[in-house]
Amino acid sequence: MDSRKAARTGLLLLVVLLVIQQLDASDGSQANLSKGQAANAKTTNAQVAKTDKPKSDTVDTKTGEVQAPKNTATTRKMENVRIDDIDKNYASVTVTDCPPQTPGGASLCNGEVTTLNVSDALRPELKAFQKSDHLKIDTDGKNVLSIGIRTVPAGSGLRSAVLGVAFALCLLLTTLLTWGHPFKLIIGQDGRYSDSKFQMAVWFWVLISTYLAVVYLRVSQAGWEFFGAVNIPQNLLLLSGMSALTFGGAKGITTTKANAAIAAGHANPKAATGVHANFWTDLLQNDLGAFDIGDFQMLVVTFLAVGMYFALVFNFLGEIAAKASVDLPNVDTTILASFGLGQGAYLTKKAVGNAGES
Repeated sequence: MDSRKAARTGLLLLVVLLVIQQLDASDGSQANLSKGQAANAKTTNAQVAKTDKPKSDTVDTKTGEVQAPKNTATTRKMENVRIDDIDKNYASVTVTDCPPQTPGGASLCNGEVTTLNVSDALRPELKAFQKSDHLKIDTDGKNVLSIGIRTVPAGSGLRSAVLGVAFALCLLLTTLLTWGHPFKLIIGQDGRYSDSKFQMAVWFWVLISTYLAVVYLRVSQAGWEFFGAVNIPQNLLLLSGMSALTFGGAKGITTTKANAAIAAGHANPKAATGVHANFWTDLLQNDLGAFDIGDFQMLVVTFLAVGMYFALVFNFLGEIAAKASVDLPNVDTTILASFGLGQGAYLTKKAVGNAGES
């Protein structure tokens, strides 16, 4: 046998030996595991034998009589119940159990109807709810032991996808309605991009997209009975109103000054002759091509408000509350005040400047 054949044979034998060694080691570990499980089983059985003695064997040390065990009420956790009625004094609540039809599947409110007593300590919490809200409660069969709104978690991937689709649908609808030219909606009378139109369009787009995303997630995660009933809070309503008011005010100021110039025998200062729209320069510069602090401030405040609101909405959608009606996320007073200052500066600039220059 030459040296190469010997080397190959030796290598093969070495591999076989390693395999056998591994098999022996695994058999040994399995045997040890079986012994350990048997020992644990004996210990567990001994513990059960000690602890599972019936409580009926309890003996009164004074009389020596065997006492029967006392019946203690068990706590029942109801993960999804619908409020059918609330007592006017919040002393009781009537609920219907809504069990899932399949494990992890949709729920159907066809379970038992129960009227439960509510303690004084829990009545302030009950006041926060209304009829048709879905709750999680703990009960002993007669009384409410704990109470809270039922929430369904939504992952960050799902939230991102739903918001992205909602934004895309709004943009697609706008594109279809403008025959493929959605940006023409924010071009002013003079042929340049308008700050006030841009702000109103962006905020409207954000608001409608958010509304669609909230409605979809409420239905998909909590059920069709939560379709709609999405309200707009006060600060968000004021912010949206400011955007529309600024657009109307700027339009009125510009039209009035242009008509006055024409009546005086001058050329229309806002005529779109020889003007080529440029998105960023039009939004940051005045009609003479100079950078304008009023336009810059308005643009910064708009992007700040939109970014903050996106963050609020994304966090809000992390848990879908099974409430009969919900409010969209509200903006804080700082954003509201900054928005108002930006609008005021923009309108003041339009009012005091000359037509065709501001």
